[in-house]
Amino acid sequence: MHKKKKSKISAKRLTDIKNTIPWMTGIGGYTSHFNNWNSIENFSKTHGLYTPMDVRELIFKNSPLKKIGDINLEIVRIIEDAQLKKKDLSFHAACVENFEALCILIAVNPYQVHMGVAWENLEKEKNKNFSRKNYPKHYARVIETIRSRYQRVVSENRAVYSQWYKQNKLNKETLNFVKATLKILHKQKK
Repeated sequence: MHKKKKSKISAKRLTDIKNTIPWMTGIGGYTSHFNNWNSIENFSKTHGLYTPMDVRELIFKNSPLKKIGDINLEIVRIIEDAQLKKKDLSFHAACVENFEALCILIAVNPYQVHMGVAWENLEKEKNKNFSRKNYPKHYARVIETIRSRYQRVVSENRAVYSQWYKQNKLNKETLNFVKATLKILHKQKK
């Protein structure tokens, strides 16, 4: 007679079982299942949130970042990333360097911002039909708006920003949206 070999379950297979069948592995297994991002979809459907937009709306309404605003956090990230790349870069210089992206974040068309007298003279040389009325916003006011949003986050919510930055270091969704919006606006400008 041959003895039947006992097969061992691999660690990966055991983890898969723990993540899918929590009641078989006890409280620890249930906790790992409950804290797993993959289980959110089923959990939300069980509790009456059937679409991703329902979940997004719930998160938006109850977010601890609601008061600060995710756009303001992105503004701080853009400015501080620019300052990290170039030491001794002033706030104003960081804004000018990333002006178009920052304009999109505060819902201003960067191609409709008046950039000053020297810029206006250059534009008049390039385009005889240049009209100041096509540029209703002045860049100094736009930068002041950006500064006030930046200061609000940095002075009142620095710890929240730091935690958000750590969690979203690799998240480039908003920045990709800004780049796509700039491409569309650039095509419209031509």
